[in-house]
Amino acid sequence: MNDKMNPFMDMFQKFGENLKIPGADVNAVVKYHRNNIQAMAEVAQVASSGTQAMMSKQREVLEETLAEITDMIQETSKGKDPSQMMSNQMEFAKKSFEATIKNTTEMGEIVRDANMKSYEILKNRVQESIEEIRDGMSMGKSD
Repeated sequence: MNDKMNPFMDMFQKFGENLKIPGADVNAVVKYHRNNIQAMAEVAQVASSGTQAMMSKQREVLEETLAEITDMIQETSKGKDPSQMMSNQMEFAKKSFEATIKNTTEMGEIVRDANMKSYEILKNRVQESIEEIRDGMSMGKSD
């Protein structure tokens, strides 16, 4: 995350440096939280991308459905045979059901993929945090 983008972190860092508390590494604390904020920003980006993909898929499904309804109405209006009309409606219902299953599965995969990416980002940040804490503890023992 660009330092210029978060003046709050700079303000916090200056405040901590001005306190001159012995033993506190304000730069390390700021870096630690900057990394947390960066991870959260990445998660937000993944969530946003997932939402955009979901909306795009929903728009695609709606367009396909409207086109199929239009085709069915045009086909139905051509013939006056009730059995043909019933057959067309049954075929449309079958296609609609199959499309719904397919589209629901695809949308579920979009959501699952976005959630997995978010999970991985957060898991990696937690692992980095644990390593940072261990490193800080081992440095404190050698002092």
